[in-house]
Amino acid sequence: MSEKETYLERFNKFCVDFVNPKFMRIKRNSKKFYEKVTEPKIVKISIYISLATFLPGIILGLIIALTYGPIPYNLWLNWISDLGSIKYTPAPYILDLTCTISAIFIVPLILNLSRLYSSHMIEDIDNTKRSRNVIKFRRIFGYMGVVCLFVGIFGMFFVGVFSLDRSPLDAHFYFSSLAFGGFAFGAFFTGLAIVLKRRLFPKAVGYFMILGPSTASIVFMIAPEPLTRQFLEWIMLFSALTWYYVIVFITLQKLNSILFFNPNFKW
Repeated sequence: MSEKETYLERFNKFCVDFVNPKFMRIKRNSKKFYEKVTEPKIVKISIYISLATFLPGIILGLIIALTYGPIPYNLWLNWISDLGSIKYTPAPYILDLTCTISAIFIVPLILNLSRLYSSHMIEDIDNTKRSRNVIKFRRIFGYMGVVCLFVGIFGMFFVGVFSLDRSPLDAHFYFSSLAFGGFAFGAFFTGLAIVLKRRLFPKAVGYFMILGPSTASIVFMIAPEPLTRQFLEWIMLFSALTWYYVIVFITLQKLNSILFFNPNFKW
């Protein structure tokens, strides 16, 4: 018994002397990083860079593939990933850079979304059991949405790293699946959180995020004739871009007001 107590005491001492300080240091550094990245100015700059890279990059890559591709590119028969292959375009690096750069600069916006579910936000609602449950589920759905969106960002980044022309062990397929799946589930849960919130984003945006990307994903998996999965993949992409641009527009309008709960956040 005394020997067990000795081991337990040693373990507790190890946690107090080593694990806890390390954990607290990581926690402090993570908080500093979060606060820095979610400053309004950083969020705004990141949004503009992501807007200037992703859709323009996709369009530019598509135009080059349609005009100069060794094999004619076809929206009905070609995957989006084909824009990153030398087989279909002389400039495959455009898609690669578009995915990697955009993924990095989407991060501040997604982290900013987590502020919508922060326990520090002041709620102007009654303290009934129903209201507490609404807040609880909004936070659960909100944080689930943020986690899924980060999965999508992770997949999107590595879609650019592992293009079709350099994809060991079919890595490109798995990362593209992570990207589309992460953004679809992220939109679904974030939409639920928006619907449960009284302000910030219109409920219509939340309903579209719940129904739009999920419906596009289901239709993609079913692929009813005469539609092709390649074309439906483009539909999934633009369903994601639709809610993203709406969220971005509203975020830019409210950066100094509703979305930020610290009154000292000024330009």
